[in-house]
Amino acid sequence: MSNSRRQLVLTAVFALAGAFFGIAGTGHAYLQRWKRSILWFVLTLGSGVALMSVYVTDIDAVDPFDLTTIPSEVYIPIVIIIGFSVIDALLVAYLDQQERELTPGVDADGEEGADQGVSCPHCGRSTDPELEFCTWCTESLADSQT
Repeated sequence: MSNSRRQLVLTAVFALAGAFFGIAGTGHAYLQRWKRSILWFVLTLGSGVALMSVYVTDIDAVDPFDLTTIPSEVYIPIVIIIGFSVIDALLVAYLDQQERELTPGVDADGEEGADQGVSCPHCGRSTDPELEFCTWCTESLADSQT
């Protein structure tokens, strides 16, 4: 499995695991999209607080670990928001994968410099042609270019 596909699968796993525990934005956190992750988390938390303040009259009667004590007017919108968070994380991962595949100079696994650079005569790795030494083995490239 390529790194792109692995990232898509792991994003799905993290997003669904977070959704199972009622935490939105875990898929985005795996993708290191921190602002988006925090946005989904705050949106879910804020919606929960706002809906609880409207639909729950006796807050002491509510047990957060028992869904039967939470009105359906509260937990159904929260589940929908978390579901959209999972879908958004998968969409972001898919679009990142597509962008990497279409970007010149970046291979399918997202590594830059796939088509750029020169091959070092000492170690064989691709290195920056503007430097006078190999970035991997630190051998001089000027000796081999003259």
